[in-house]
Parts: sequence; C-alpha cells; structure tokens
Amino acid sequence: MLRLNCLFLLSCLGFQAALACNGYKAKLVKMENCAGEDAIMTVGSDFNLKLNKKCELVPSGCISNKPFGTAVAKFKVQKDGIVMKEGKIDLCAAIDQASSEGKDMLKLFGAPSSCPVAEEKVCANDHAVDLSKYKAMLGMARGHLIIDSEVKHDTGKSCIHAEIEITKN
Repeated sequence: MLRLNCLFLLSCLGFQAALACNGYKAKLVKMENCAGEDAIMTVGSDFNLKLNKKCELVPSGCISNKPFGTAVAKFKVQKDGIVMKEGKIDLCAAIDQASSEGKDMLKLFGAPSSCPVAEEKVCANDHAVDLSKYKAMLGMARGHLIIDSEVKHDTGKSCIHAEIEITKN
C-alpha cells in the first residue's frame, strides 16, 4: 500500500488540483517538467485534477510518454520543510503488483497498465475514482507539500517537481 501511495503522489506531481473534499482544498503553487525536452514522460500544461465534493478524483488534460521498458523513480516528499518520505520505486513492478483499486487510480492518471510502454499521448476522459474512504486522512496532508521525482528509464529520464498547498476551509 505504501508503494501505491508513493506512486499516487508521484502521479499527482504535475496536476493542478482544486480539492473540495471534506472541506479541504489544494492549490498548485508550482509544477515543472524538469528533464527538459528529452523527457520520457511529461504532463501537459493543460492537465488538471479535481477532487470534487463527493471525494472523487476527476482528471482533464493529457500525459505524453515516449517509449520505455523500465521506470525506476527516485522521489522525495516534503511537508512544511520536513522530509516525510523518500526512496526509490520500480514503477513497472508497482504496476504489476497494484491492487484493482490501484490500477483504477493509475488508469485515472493515464499511466500504462504494464511495461514496456509505446509512444503515446494519453488524454483523460470522464473517468473518476472514488476516494471517499480516505477523506478522514486529508488532515495529515494539510500544509505546503513539495514533491520531487526523477525517473530513470532505459531510454532516458523524466523529472517532475511540484509544490502544492493544502488547506481546510
């Protein structure tokens, strides 16, 4: 579950969020695709993710992938200047081991269902994932979050930096 949570956080990096679940809201302060033009995975500047009042994640926009067979992420999650979690995760192995709920979450973000991955542009649709069972945990995320992820692929690298402010009304 911890790996899935980390994968979820990494997936959220580039997504502008407007949360309205259990009184919580989030504002994307900053988002950068930091691997330059040669990045293997990039989040479009038009990508948006909202958590509605029903506690459903609803995406819009596109994610682009160049071909890759491996994806090992080095990540760090900070909250209010304190490192909460850092480590490495094999994203391809995590996909294989994900629960059906986890795979549904990955589908939401346009993530591939297995590796290797062909070149593709995945655009969000009307798919939504119900997160209502997690709404009591949103208080633990309140604050200024900084999420950095560098992913090494067999064909290059990807890098995403995001800063998100989570508040409660």
